[in-house]
Amino acid sequence: MLQDGQKLFSGGAMSARRRGRPLAWAVSVAAHVLVFTALLWPRAQPPNARDVPSSLSITFVNLSKPEPPGPPDDAKLKAGNPVPSTQPVLLQPTAPAPVKSITVTTVPDTSDLLSASQIAGATGVEDDGAGGGGGGGECDTAKLVQRALRRDPLVRTAVIGANRLGKSVMLWNGDWVRSGEEEGKGLSAVREAIIWDLAFAPEACRHKREHGLILLSLADGTTRFAIGTSDWRWSDLLGLDTARAGR
Repeated sequence: MLQDGQKLFSGGAMSARRRGRPLAWAVSVAAHVLVFTALLWPRAQPPNARDVPSSLSITFVNLSKPEPPGPPDDAKLKAGNPVPSTQPVLLQPTAPAPVKSITVTTVPDTSDLLSASQIAGATGVEDDGAGGGGGGGECDTAKLVQRALRRDPLVRTAVIGANRLGKSVMLWNGDWVRSGEEEGKGLSAVREAIIWDLAFAPEACRHKREHGLILLSLADGTTRFAIGTSDWRWSDLLGLDTARAGR
């Protein structure tokens, strides 16, 4: 019992609250049904505005070939106002210049070969097969040197290597002469054979005075070597200063 005389668990208020609860449930269910019905109800699709165009626009383009420009107006030309040309300038393709092949020919050096006039003015040497001396008790040094050249096989090999076989070669004219493309002067093997023979020759033979060119020939008779100047000694080929001082 409360102070006002009412019971704590009286049924008046509680019974009224229980009677209103079913009505609230019914209203809530009806509201949910309406919401789901609105969401699931099929909607009519609006017509596509692009399917049927409202208007059609057509543009005509003139593709006809333009007429070529006519001749310039004479009146404008006389007035000093030339009409600019509108004709296109066609560039003609230029063919590439042909490449010329350059052929380099090497001319062989024949400055050591004797001319016909030099051969005609030279003195030949005859080999009689005898050794040593000539008439008057003097040495025939030219024959001694020529015999030494014919006996040496290296001399013929050097001549063939220099392409001088069968030719008349200037060998010494105050200095040893280079033959063609040879590295040494005077055809090294020929020069060494002459110097060797002169080194062991008698002193009188080495200092014998000579004048002009002397032709020394090999055994074939066509390969010849020219030695000499206007006035010289055999010792000059050895480079001996004493021989030069004795002139």
